[in-house]
Amino acid sequence: MAIYSSNKNRLQAGILLPDKTVQNLIDFSIVIPAYNEEGRIVCTLKETAEVFENFNSSYEIIAVDDGSTDKTRENVEAFISSGASYCRKVRIESYSPNMGKGNALKHGASIARGKYILFLDADLDLHPSIAKELYEIIKTKDADVVIGSKMHRKSVLHYPFLRKLTSYCYYIIIKILFRLSIKDTQTGIKLFKREVLGKCLPKVIVKRYAFDLELLVAVNKKGYSIVEAPVRVDLKRQFGRVGIKDAIRVFFDTMGVFLRLNFKKYYD
Repeated sequence: MAIYSSNKNRLQAGILLPDKTVQNLIDFSIVIPAYNEEGRIVCTLKETAEVFENFNSSYEIIAVDDGSTDKTRENVEAFISSGASYCRKVRIESYSPNMGKGNALKHGASIARGKYILFLDADLDLHPSIAKELYEIIKTKDADVVIGSKMHRKSVLHYPFLRKLTSYCYYIIIKILFRLSIKDTQTGIKLFKREVLGKCLPKVIVKRYAFDLELLVAVNKKGYSIVEAPVRVDLKRQFGRVGIKDAIRVFFDTMGVFLRLNFKKYYD
């Protein structure tokens, strides 16, 4: 069933429900934020469903339409109605206007029913099969969070040098400002134990590109363990979505996280 809402306050207030208030927890919730992904979203949903049907059939996929102006929502609804057996495990949440990837992830997590919650980008640059490796790591290393990392020595990256350089520069900034043990906060596949998000998501203020950083800063501050995993990145877009204005916003959002961490002690 499609849900469409323009109630911004409701979306901003959403937090993950504690385990005791959720009935019939399943194993996995996959939250996929989507903004103007009409050409890719159905393929992403199909690939993700097929991976989890073969890996662990106790799952749900929550596609969050972040105020798209194209046919993203309509295409997801058509996919859900297509009749494939796994389509009943897919749902679409929609709202308007566009509020950012971080807001979409937070909203999706607030209604998730999984013991483990996976954040996955909608563009298939990162194939959902990586989730199996993340889960193996979270179990064998007893980690609280496992994140895909482009800077892992075993990662395979098929995208332009300029984008690699940009990622490396941001890593240096993050290393200097936050001294995190992880090298890459921004790769779009992350697996969390449910209770970790329940404790940390309410602290997250950023709704766009620095959302991942702020969430991991909160996770680290709470003492949860974070492990990085290798990924294979196959760039699907000819051009990236982060322009100059977005880069400026990322900078100010990053500095906001730094100030909240070190001066306001907000994440304590």
